Formats: sequence, C-alpha cells, structure tokens
Amino acid sequence: MRGLNYLPSRYNSVGERRIGLWRRAIWLFHRTEKETGPFYLAGYMDYYCEGKSEDGLSPDIFGFSEKFFCVCDVSMSPQKGENMGKYEKTSPSGYIKNLFPSEIERKSAGKPFLITDEESLTKYSGYNLVQVYQPGEASLEQVDDTFLKTELESWHGFTTPPPSYSILAVPESESEEISAPIAGLLKWAADSGQWITSEEIVEKLLGDLYSSISKAGKSQLRSKVEKILYDLHRKILRGYLDYDPSEKRFKITLDPSKNMGYKAFSNKINAWLKIKPIEIYFPPEELQQDEE
Repeated sequence: MRGLNYLPSRYNSVGERRIGLWRRAIWLFHRTEKETGPFYLAGYMDYYCEGKSEDGLSPDIFGFSEKFFCVCDVSMSPQKGENMGKYEKTSPSGYIKNLFPSEIERKSAGKPFLITDEESLTKYSGYNLVQVYQPGEASLEQVDDTFLKTELESWHGFTTPPPSYSILAVPESESEEISAPIAGLLKWAADSGQWITSEEIVEKLLGDLYSSISKAGKSQLRSKVEKILYDLHRKILRGYLDYDPSEKRFKITLDPSKNMGYKAFSNKINAWLKIKPIEIYFPPEELQQDEE
C-alpha cells in the first residue's frame, strides 16, 4: 500500500471522513451516470447493512449476486485488519436470506472484504482489502467468484466524487458527529411546527441507506438521536423544544413575543454547536418578504 497517512487531511472531521468512506463503500454496489462500482458490475446489486449473521456477528455489509454473497466491513481504523478473520466463515442469517431470495443456495464469494480509505494499512492474512479513496485499489487474497475477482483486479478506483446518497450519518456515527446534521433538521422542524418522531430524524440522517439498514442499526442511531433531543429539551433549547418521551417525538415552538423567535432560536443552535453565528436562520416567508 502507499505511504503513511493515518488521518487524511482531506476531511475536516472524523464524522465527515466516516460519511465519505461509507458513500464510497455503497458506491461499490451502485451505478451512476459516470461510473459503476466493481461489485455492481459483477452482479452484486443488492446489499444489507448491519445485519446479523448465522454466528451472531454483525458485519457492516452483506452483498448479494444471484449465486454468491460477500461479507464486508467498512473501517477507518489502521488496525481493523487484525480482526477480519472472525468473518471468514460468516454467512447471512435466515432472516436476511429471506429478504433476498434466490433460486439456488448462494456460496461465499471468498474471504471477507475490508473496505477502507486508509492508504497505509499493514495487510494481514485472512481477508481481501479494497481501498476506496482515489485512485483506489484492491488487494485480493481469495475471491472465489471469478466475475467479482476479474472486476476488482481491473478496478483502479473512482475518478469522480461519490454521490451523496443523502447520507448524513450511519449507525456507528458518534453523538458529536451527528450534532451538526441534527441542528439542520431542527431548523427544518421549526418550519413544520408539527410533532416529529425520532424515527423520522433517523430516516433523514440515513438518507438512501435507510431501507438497507437493519432494525438493530436503526435502533443504535435512534438511541443517540433521542438522547441528544432529550438533553436539548432540558438544557440548551429549553422552552423551544418540547419532547414527548413516551411517543419518542418532539416539536419546536417559537414565540417572537417572548423574545424566542427565529433569530434567538438560531443563536441557541449556534451556541450548542459552538460556532460563530455567521448566518441567521429565518423561515422562508420572512426571506420572501425581505426580497420583496
């Protein structure tokens, strides 16, 4: 692999890096107008994230073609390769198999795949390595699916930026990583003025990944969202954010007559994120009035 660079400077934060890596990982199983992922080209057009295996493990991605399944883990850790051996005999649970039925019993595509953006990993034995940052490359140890092996051997990475897939978070995102996207969603919630469930927030955070994430994965992210909302309700946004713990829902209420209007609300959000108020939030109708 290439030269040492454990924390690429191309990202401003760990959260931004994590989302960038996941977008590229999902792209391996997708086709866009400009580029097509090698797994997609080999027939792996279906995938499932954070699902349980028959032996109780939870790899990040199970990918499926008509005849094969692959096991993938997505990681930013330089040491992740040391633990990939645990997936060598992993197969999807019966529940996952039923989600993606096949006329024949699928075989393993080979050793598990470690998908990473690290450019200086020490390659251990027991897995295949797919480095997805530009230019990208695959270091293969054992791939039994000849179509997939051919596509990965000829793949030299993506040359264009990845699609966003509307992904703002993944189940393993830390609470501090989802603060900024939640802040944006709170401003959206202020516009609606309606009760919004924590599950709706999870759906918006996961974007196009939502339908491909297991219930356990969604629950993991939802717990972090609910804790943040509850803390905001009790402290920073007290009086603005009403939280209903029994229904797991919240509502933003703004009252300009009590100096609790849009500007004050925006300042509270900025204070929570510890950023300078470089822009002030206004509802669409006020922006239209200003333009007129």
